[in-house]
Amino acid sequence: MLEKIKLHLLKLRNIKRSTLKKWGIGLPVGGLLFVLLFYLSIYWGFWGKIPAEQDLKDLKQNEATEVFSSEGKLIGKYYIFDRQPVLYEELPQHLIDALIATEDVRFYEHSGIDGRSLMRVFVKTLLMGDESSGGGSTITLQLAKNLFGRKDYGHLSIVVNKLRESVIAGRLEDIYTKEEILGLYFNTVPFSDNTWGIESAARKFYNTTASDLTLPQAATLVGTLKASHYYNPRLFPERSLSRRNVVLSQMAKYGYLSEEKYAQYKKQPLALQYQYFNNNEGVAPYFRSQLKKDVSAILDTIENENGEPYNIYRDGLQIHTTLDYEMQLLAEEAMQEHMAGLQKQFEKAYGKRAPWKREKLLTASLENSPQYKSLKEAGWKQEK
Repeated sequence: MLEKIKLHLLKLRNIKRSTLKKWGIGLPVGGLLFVLLFYLSIYWGFWGKIPAEQDLKDLKQNEATEVFSSEGKLIGKYYIFDRQPVLYEELPQHLIDALIATEDVRFYEHSGIDGRSLMRVFVKTLLMGDESSGGGSTITLQLAKNLFGRKDYGHLSIVVNKLRESVIAGRLEDIYTKEEILGLYFNTVPFSDNTWGIESAARKFYNTTASDLTLPQAATLVGTLKASHYYNPRLFPERSLSRRNVVLSQMAKYGYLSEEKYAQYKKQPLALQYQYFNNNEGVAPYFRSQLKKDVSAILDTIENENGEPYNIYRDGLQIHTTLDYEMQLLAEEAMQEHMAGLQKQFEKAYGKRAPWKREKLLTASLENSPQYKSLKEAGWKQEK
């Protein structure tokens, strides 16, 4: 009897071990199969179309149209996205070094995808529910995001978008060289103040070209890429300065900058030379406004290589005018001085009876306006 009980217990133990062994093998295999199917569902476009190789070869970004004076000085732009293209050969080496040291130190070693980073994001986000596990993107992955944006997939947004970008990044690496990828990146990456691409950023924040950026200037602009608004050098100079010094520190850490140069550059101020191009501001705003009308009328009669009319806001045209920049500045300065004198004469002609000096008249006109009556009917009250 005792032997039968022992035999029965032994059988149960063997069955339990066999079951645990099956589960021990089945769970990892099932998990890997799930990950593979999930990835394939993204690769095959079930979560949205993945751009094909031909789409990636024919990349075309919106570019601002530039207006130049007769001397070749930039006096204005027409744009939806403030972007001007720049060739890789025009990028200074210290700008490239700053980007690689800060954003992707293994850029020349990988094929566009950091597998360890992607697995970390997948495990923490999908299996542990940690939505703050982003980061670790390579420059090529960032380029994929800059080119095609991201979509909302609920709790799976980070994972799906990262995997979509990994597929696109792999295709980009197959089509373009590392230098071409850097050129594309610098032409598409968003900087502060709705500025797209390094050339526009250099012109806006330092009134220079990308090729003429100094090392501290390049480090400042690269530093803003972590969070373009938070590190905006115009709005938050102290934050931007601190972030610039982090970039300089990374360059020193990875051998792109000597300790002596690092100590020298981190003491320098930001020294912005901010230039904002707006149709209603800057040199010759009325001239540029009329110019836009005239050029747009001409462009409506001309077709591009695709048989479509040119778009002054998107096609990156260059308009060279006969306007003399220095003479225009002198003319506008003289006009302001003359108008100030005319304003005094105008006010003097009214004397004490000037309508803007008669409070009762102004109040009566205000209370008779449609806007005032509408607000009063809505229950608004005028504070004394």
